[in-house]
Amino acid sequence: MISLLEAWEKKRELLSMLKEKLSQSEFEESKKDPHSLRPPRPCGLTVHTGFGCAFCCVYCYIYDMGFTSKPRPYPLSGLQISYAISSNPSVAIGVGGTPLAFGAITEPFMDESRKKTLEYISTISSYLGNPIQFSTKTFIERDLASEIRKSAEKVSALVTIVTTSLYKLLEPKAPSPDERFMSIENLSRAGVHTVLFLRPILPGMKIDEVEEIVSRSLDAGARGIVVGSMRVTEKMIRRLKCINYPYMDDLLKRIPGMVRGDKQVTLRMNDLKKMVYDEAWKLGARIYPSACAANMDAHGISCNACDMGPCGDPDNLPGFELDEVRALGKYYEIRVEKVIPGDALKIKASGDKMRIKQFVEFAKWVTKRKVLAKS
Repeated sequence: MISLLEAWEKKRELLSMLKEKLSQSEFEESKKDPHSLRPPRPCGLTVHTGFGCAFCCVYCYIYDMGFTSKPRPYPLSGLQISYAISSNPSVAIGVGGTPLAFGAITEPFMDESRKKTLEYISTISSYLGNPIQFSTKTFIERDLASEIRKSAEKVSALVTIVTTSLYKLLEPKAPSPDERFMSIENLSRAGVHTVLFLRPILPGMKIDEVEEIVSRSLDAGARGIVVGSMRVTEKMIRRLKCINYPYMDDLLKRIPGMVRGDKQVTLRMNDLKKMVYDEAWKLGARIYPSACAANMDAHGISCNACDMGPCGDPDNLPGFELDEVRALGKYYEIRVEKVIPGDALKIKASGDKMRIKQFVEFAKWVTKRKVLAKS
C-alpha cells in the first residue's frame, strides 16, 4: 500500500532539505531551470547532462533541434539538478517515482559530459532515488563501468547498436560496434542491468545483420533488447541523400505524408519491427516493449502506467486509497470530483488544465497506473 499524500510530503521535505544546501544564486538558477517545469515523456523525465554530440550520426535529429557537434556539459551541479527535478510538479520522488532518462540531446559519456553524468547519477540516486536509465554509444571501458555501478545501487543501461555494415557511413565519429559490444560486456560484468538499444531500425536492414547484432549482444551479457522506429526530418533526409544512403528509396516509401522543416516524422516500420522481434525471439532475447520497461525491470518495479504495460508482475502493483486521490487535488489547486478505479484510474477534475496535467503525471507514477482525466 502506498500513500499519495506521503509521496507529496516526501517531495516537499526533500525540496526543503536541498534548498538548505544551495546558495541563494544556486537556488534561483535551479528554480528557473527547464527540468523544474518540463512535462515528462512517456518514458519518464529526460535529464540533460549536456548539450550536443560529437558523434555526428547522420540519422540523429538533435542537430535539427539546434544542438551542435561541439558538446558542452550542463551548467547545474548535481545538487541543483536534483532540486530542479524534485520541484517539477509532475515528478514523483523515490524508487517508485518518475523514471529518469539520460541521453536525449547528448551522449552522456563523452569526455565533455562524463564527469557531469556520473555526478548527476550519484547525486540523484542518493537524494531522490528515482529509477535512472541512460542510453549510450560511447565505449564504456571497465573502469568507467565500475564507476557507473558505484554511482547508483541500480541503474539501467541501453547500449545503442543499429548497424554493423553501415556504421562508418552513418555514425562517422562514434565508437565502432565492436567497441559497443565490449561496452555491453563491461557494463554487464560490473553488475549494471544492460540492454541492447536497437533504435532506430534502419530501412534496408537485413535479417542476417539483425541476427549478428542481437546474438553478439546476448553473448556479451545483454539482458534483452529495446527496438524503436526511425524518425526523420527534412534536413535529415537531405543528409542521407548527400551520403548516398543505399536504401534511400525504401526510406522514402515509408514516410507517411509530407516531411517539412524540423518536424520529426516516424516512418512506417511495422514489417521491420516484426522481423527484428521474430529474430530476437528465435535467439532467446527478452523483448522489452519500451525503454522504460527495461528501466522498470532493472529496478524490480511493476508498472501499468501506459498502453505498453503491464511491466513486471501486475499483481504487485501498489494499492492506494481513493480518498487520497481526491485529497491530493488540493495541492495542485484543483478539485477532484470523481474517482473511478480500474486498470486505468479515471477521474473527473475541475481547475487549471496545466495543473490537472501535472496532477495526472504525479498520480500516474505513484500509483503505477494509467490516469485518465476528464474535466
